[in-house]
Amino acid sequence: MICRSIWQCPWENIIGEWGVFASDGTLNTEGMLNVLLFVPLAYFGVLGFFQQDGLDKEILFNIVKTSFGFSCLIEICQLFLRVGTFQLSDIFQNTLGGFIGVAIWAMQQKIMKRGRKNMNTTLLIMAAGIGSRFGSGIKQLEPVDASNHIIMDYSIHDAIEAGFNHVVFIIRKDIEKEFKEVIGDRIASICDSHGVTVDYAFQDINDIPGTLPEGRTKPWGTGQAVLAAKDVIKTPFIVINADDYYGKEGFKAVHEYLVNGGKSCMAGFVLKNTLSDNGGVTRGICKMDEKGNLTEVVETKNIVKTATGAETDGVAVDVNSLVSMNMWGLTPEFLDVLEGGFKEFFEREVPGNPLKAEYLIPIFIGELLEQGKMSVKVLKTNDTWYGMTYHEDVAAVKGSFKEMLENGVYKADLFSDL
Repeated sequence: MICRSIWQCPWENIIGEWGVFASDGTLNTEGMLNVLLFVPLAYFGVLGFFQQDGLDKEILFNIVKTSFGFSCLIEICQLFLRVGTFQLSDIFQNTLGGFIGVAIWAMQQKIMKRGRKNMNTTLLIMAAGIGSRFGSGIKQLEPVDASNHIIMDYSIHDAIEAGFNHVVFIIRKDIEKEFKEVIGDRIASICDSHGVTVDYAFQDINDIPGTLPEGRTKPWGTGQAVLAAKDVIKTPFIVINADDYYGKEGFKAVHEYLVNGGKSCMAGFVLKNTLSDNGGVTRGICKMDEKGNLTEVVETKNIVKTATGAETDGVAVDVNSLVSMNMWGLTPEFLDVLEGGFKEFFEREVPGNPLKAEYLIPIFIGELLEQGKMSVKVLKTNDTWYGMTYHEDVAAVKGSFKEMLENGVYKADLFSDL
């Protein structure tokens, strides 16, 4: 009966009631009240949906309930103040205000999210440290599940799932053929089926702004490795190590930050989620300001697990500290800065330590932070980081992947859910 009365109400009158001025030019008080009510209802409808990835049924119910309550209240007030009449059509209109607010925001978010998802972003994998001869014993190639997937497979899966659509492998030229046979061609085929492009960049010890010191065989470090990809990176990108497992949360957080216009960020892992049961590890403990921006990375060596948490050389370490695991979100503009820094490094550091000096991203970024030339947002991730620092870590890492597969975090056919 109520629905019928609402449906059969004269719609031209309803529309007229929404006018602030009546047809004779006088102030339409009831129309003004309707407009004043509709606007905040629509606004709060938008606000209620603002931080939601999808339309939550409970939130929708609360919006409708609140809209209906306000509608009834204003109709009663109109009747009490004698500025209008109690009409079911008005309640219907005003309740609809909340719906319209949500609908407009939902459509806008869907369009924006689709645009962000389609924004080009790059996954940069530092894999130049893989052994020159492929075979057993190389940790980057150690299978971690029954389907013989390696950690790199999971990282690529998580990056694609997060929205990255370009993969760049940084390797050495001398392992290109074997890398493609063992890893690259298989990954390229998978990526192609998901609209993801694959490129290669080559780290070369001779690719330096000067002369190679006599006797130097050691690579120049992660800074030079990333610079090797300068010509193939044209989009915001994330940098990771080939043999580290980072979890899904970090990829999603970094991608979201980059596609929303962020310039530089890093995934901050909780220290206790990165420790080994088999010995001490070195971690870069992050210090931040009140806005969550990185101020300093303190390299802390020999952090070991204890019954009460962790310590280094007998001194307790806060296991809830955030640490850097070399997962950086950066832009192509940063590569120009990195290149300039490499020239300075070669002039300043190499002469005093020609055989072992390394150009490392965390140290270079730390210098920029100290000089006030860079701002880096720390994005906390609660995922557990896995790596194979010690040979004894292998069994534990495989056990962790087995558990994730059993719990449905991943499918046995890894890329089938993309």
